[in-house]
Amino acid sequence: MKPTLTLPLCLVALAGPALAQEFVPETVGVMAHIPEGPNLFVLDQAWAGPSKVNVLGADDFAVKGNMGTRTVAQMLLAPGGATLYTASVYMERYTYGKSTVVVQEFDVPTLSVKREFEVNPKFAQVESQPALMSFAGDGAYILLQNATPATSVSVIDIAAGKEVAEVPTPGCWGAFPAMGKLAFTTVCGDGTLTTYTFAADGSYGDPVKSDKIFDVDDDAVFTNAARMGEQLVFVTFKGNLLFVDIAGEKPVLSETVSLVDGVLGSWAPSGSELIAYNAPTNTAFILMHSGAYEGSHKNPAEEIWAVNMETKTVVGRSAAHHENGLVVTQTETPVLYGANEEGAVIRYEVTMGEEVTLAEAGEAEPGSWLPIMAADR
Repeated sequence: MKPTLTLPLCLVALAGPALAQEFVPETVGVMAHIPEGPNLFVLDQAWAGPSKVNVLGADDFAVKGNMGTRTVAQMLLAPGGATLYTASVYMERYTYGKSTVVVQEFDVPTLSVKREFEVNPKFAQVESQPALMSFAGDGAYILLQNATPATSVSVIDIAAGKEVAEVPTPGCWGAFPAMGKLAFTTVCGDGTLTTYTFAADGSYGDPVKSDKIFDVDDDAVFTNAARMGEQLVFVTFKGNLLFVDIAGEKPVLSETVSLVDGVLGSWAPSGSELIAYNAPTNTAFILMHSGAYEGSHKNPAEEIWAVNMETKTVVGRSAAHHENGLVVTQTETPVLYGANEEGAVIRYEVTMGEEVTLAEAGEAEPGSWLPIMAADR
């Protein structure tokens, strides 16, 4: 029996010095505020669980934290970057039963929820897009896209924390708010744009439809447009820019410009958040791919084209990194960010001149799927 006692005694002897070492516990704290400096917000939209908004340092991609929300979220950053809104779905049984749609108001410096309130359960559970959640009435209202699949737009009074109207928008998609009045314009499946007005008491006016602006079968539009003052700039599947004036009662097509006439390689736009406009330089950046064919409008980008919006000409072509979304800062020297469906975010430094060039200046992988982005400068 003696040998059977030897091994346990040896193990105890070996373990003795290790047990005698002093254990120093790690101290974990909580920062009261995220580090100062410009931020990039990347929505990681989830369809099988909670979504989140990743907050990165805009210059170095340092991870500052995230804000948690729920399924198929949309995101909206307030001017100044101190407040962020999300809308998302809380499901009781996920595959059937009741769903609750919640708008959450986040304090960005502390990444904390300031308040939340329930809104229309018809909220569209679709890919994140800027046109589906927007400010109206100088920031007093939020417009939310609904789909059941019948379409409508919910008007949310931010101060009151409640929905004040549901405006039916049959056959139309997205909401682009007017400037200086309570109204929005939407894109319709018959090739027109329609403007709706609403009031603080929840009433709304009759729709005012434009003349036909695009051919939905021959050259459809992407429903995320760039804004140039009182103009919306839509990109078509075949590479045209449509300049639509929404200042008046009725949307009016003022100009159509081709980006690809005379360009070899069958180039065409593609992506979701595919156009970003920098107002100080009057320059638009657009995702493009070659070898276009029916259905290639979702292909990842091969190049990013810079367009001088005064001369309406392409003034730069730079290599892309398979992006399907873009956002640009509103600084005198633009900084451009691209995101792709592999979860990568790329930072581009922009050199302005007769030719506009982009240089990759950093890459992060926050792991976002179907991302949209916002920058607070």
